[in-house]
Amino acid sequence: MEHSLKKAIVLQAVEEPVTYTDSKLGGQPYCKPGDEFPIHESGTPYMFLAQLNFSQLPKLENYPQHGLLQFFVLADEDYGLYEDGYYCRYYEEIETSVDIEPFSEEEEEYELCEPIIFGGPYALKATLQEELVPYTDPRSVHYELPMEDPEYGKYFDKTDSSGTKIGGYAFMDKNSFDEHNSHAELLFQLDMEGNDKKTYAMILDSGTMQFFIEREALKAKDFSKLYYYIYSL
Repeated sequence: MEHSLKKAIVLQAVEEPVTYTDSKLGGQPYCKPGDEFPIHESGTPYMFLAQLNFSQLPKLENYPQHGLLQFFVLADEDYGLYEDGYYCRYYEEIETSVDIEPFSEEEEEYELCEPIIFGGPYALKATLQEELVPYTDPRSVHYELPMEDPEYGKYFDKTDSSGTKIGGYAFMDKNSFDEHNSHAELLFQLDMEGNDKKTYAMILDSGTMQFFIEREALKAKDFSKLYYYIYSL
């Protein structure tokens, strides 16, 4: 089982001040001078989800060591799932900001869908951890996993793969994987975020959003082609 270990950066959204170049959930994406908020060719607006400042994060092999990676999805009925409606923007070099981005409780309004991020921005606090392959991952067949109780229950509890994170294993069932993402790396997973008093992020009915990338593209920092999925129980 130890051979299945993969490192992941687990992210937790918190209500703490952020600058325009910090890792964050919601708010306004950083733009270099001359750049603008991306616009889909259909005219449907994009929804900004998150940006990751890799200079501030623990290091993962093959993932960027610096730079800023941003995630957007179409603000339509299916959040761009069936229209190849995601956009990923990577700035390899940025000028670090010290200006605090104002926090707002107001939610963005969209004509065709409900927002995913409620208010913001929210800071993303990072923790490096190792994950064992879950039963639900098609790669689990290559490992001798405990299949009898009580070992099964203990292992299952340790490998649910939920949470907002970079790398590691995705929170999906075997039927959700296909020939693409079963051979790709998890670039970013957005799960429900919040605390006992307030919800920060919610995808459909407690769903999870994932972006996968081929390993060679990841090494080359080529984020033009991703595999984008929404998993909802």
